[in-house]
Amino acid sequence: MKIKKFANLRPIALMAMGVFLGHGAQADTVLDFESLPPGQNQNQTIIQSYGDNASASSAGVSVVGFGTPNIGLTWQATPVPGGAARWDFYIDDIWAAGQLDSSSLGDRHEVVFTPNNPQAAVVLKSFNFHPYYLSNERFTYDVSILAGDTLVSGPVNVTFISESAKVPVNLNHTGNAGQALTLRLARVASALGEGEVEGDPADIAVDDITFAQLPESELAVGPQVIALTPANNQVGVAPDGLYRASITNLTTAVVTNTIQLRLNGNLVSPAPGISQADGLTTVSYSSSAILPSASTNRYTLTYNDDGVPAKSYTNEVQFIVVAYVDLHLPAPIVFENFDNTPEGSLPAGWTAVSLDTFRDLISEPGLNFGNLDSDAYADWTTVDVSRFTGTFDTYSQVYNGIVQPAGYAEDYQRVLSVNPSNVVNGVFLRSLASGRMAFANSGYRNDDLGQVMYLFSPDFNLTGKADVHLAFHSIWEQNQDSLAAVEYSIDEGASWLPVVYMIETSDVFTNLDGTIDAATTLSTVHPAGFQAVATYYNPDTQTIEGGYYGAFIGVDPSQWSTLGDYISRRVDDNPVESKRVEFFRLSQADNQPKVRLRFAHAGTDSWYFGIDNVGLYSLATAQMQISSIVRDGANVTISWEGAPGRKLQKSTSLTNPVWQDVVGSDGASSVSEATTGPQAYYRLIQPN
Repeated sequence: MKIKKFANLRPIALMAMGVFLGHGAQADTVLDFESLPPGQNQNQTIIQSYGDNASASSAGVSVVGFGTPNIGLTWQATPVPGGAARWDFYIDDIWAAGQLDSSSLGDRHEVVFTPNNPQAAVVLKSFNFHPYYLSNERFTYDVSILAGDTLVSGPVNVTFISESAKVPVNLNHTGNAGQALTLRLARVASALGEGEVEGDPADIAVDDITFAQLPESELAVGPQVIALTPANNQVGVAPDGLYRASITNLTTAVVTNTIQLRLNGNLVSPAPGISQADGLTTVSYSSSAILPSASTNRYTLTYNDDGVPAKSYTNEVQFIVVAYVDLHLPAPIVFENFDNTPEGSLPAGWTAVSLDTFRDLISEPGLNFGNLDSDAYADWTTVDVSRFTGTFDTYSQVYNGIVQPAGYAEDYQRVLSVNPSNVVNGVFLRSLASGRMAFANSGYRNDDLGQVMYLFSPDFNLTGKADVHLAFHSIWEQNQDSLAAVEYSIDEGASWLPVVYMIETSDVFTNLDGTIDAATTLSTVHPAGFQAVATYYNPDTQTIEGGYYGAFIGVDPSQWSTLGDYISRRVDDNPVESKRVEFFRLSQADNQPKVRLRFAHAGTDSWYFGIDNVGLYSLATAQMQISSIVRDGANVTISWEGAPGRKLQKSTSLTNPVWQDVVGSDGASSVSEATTGPQAYYRLIQPN
């Protein structure tokens, strides 16, 4: 969890911090992030209305003089493939800033400043970079200003060591009348000095964004779109194309019966939802059929105002759907969704074991599902998913009469974060958990040693079942030192076979050839401290044990060197990346009369592991067949039923075939490539 990083801070030196840039002229807007605006949660994505049309100071916004009443803002980020870059509003003892969350090399964070009147011009003045730690971390960014796709200023390379001071960046650029300007911060590789390291992607923020508008007079405008989902040019959009536009009435009002929404030029069907409240009109829509993987699409919103004569308005947004795999599952052999299990218990035949034996004296005793530090979360249990739309007591602070810091109570709303890549049987799963789910919690708990919890299924009879696979909805969030493990047994738990081990990327050791060194990864002891792996008290030996990941898995240590393919690198403190429909082949479960599953979570104040819709499936061989090969001129398109790990291979001969992976086919369901040579042969493979 991010709050664990307080252990590394050096707050004494922070007294010298301050805004290093003056506000310039008498008509500036400064985004200072000093307090949360309405609708904004701590440590959550910056709401799209933050900083819009600022004519007076408000929460998190300081207006000097006239302000920027005709300038709207759009907060957006473009992550590298597999990344999760976003803007977060973060306030604590160190930061009151816009966090460049998950700012990895190659990621871009942007703010778009858009005039709502063709006579208004944007003036971008300055901002401050604000690193989190005093350390040897170095950050480097290319800072640019764009008008649409055209570069109008920069890039300027800004590099700095994380120190006590904010790092000022002067922009001093005035756009043309009516011109939208994009401030782009692109993370690039640093030239590292001795002892320096690339800064952690979560340890950097931006503060004191200062801008203005010209002329210094509020210009009359009609109803304007002030918030939009998806953002223009956004990538990685969910396949349902969820659309939401908020239109504010200004000098004239929108006429709702003139509102039309088109997707790729065609009127959407059914018509979008339209609601009005307090001068704000909301237009919402999601596609009834999922949009194609990695496709580029465009929404066009049009409407009229009530002026005399009426004026027409158009707002367009182009976006790219995430590259997803449509996982096709047959009817399950066995299935458990936990919905018929009372909260606080487990389904019939399921059992749990907790090694959390040393509860803190200040922790709340008894079952309080509203307190993450109570006995309710000392073990795997069934929990109502709706709880994660509300608030929780953390570290038993409310129980002990202590006021919770800002953002703590709401932090577990991240449990329901949406991963746009989850598609099953042609349906996008916006919610991985519904009704009730099985849940193991490690976060916001006071226990000294850590939290180690196991969940066991009953033994399932798979006699006569072939090609057995496990699929489940995984509500997991990785922390620096936590482990999620899934294993299965075919001998009533006497021995265990690997399915997956989820470990933070930096804790995974590799060999010289880049393959995973599983034995070292699982056996390395992590010393006590900030990133210590969980330990537990063994009553049989009366000793403290653990401290390494292998302590919590069932596979015999003699086999650890063979487990490289089962270790899955996961991203630290990312609420989206590991929210997945997990899908695995259980190669030794075929035709077995007693197949048992085991889910494990081990951590030290280390987020959570939820599971829902757990199913075992027998996949028909037909699913491994190529469904079509279509030639179009000099290109050929091959299609099949995609699944994680399944990929296409090609050979130019069957006499002495040399099979090579087709680029871009791994996990996909189709691929197009140029035809070369007189013939080619294709096949599908899927490793166990």
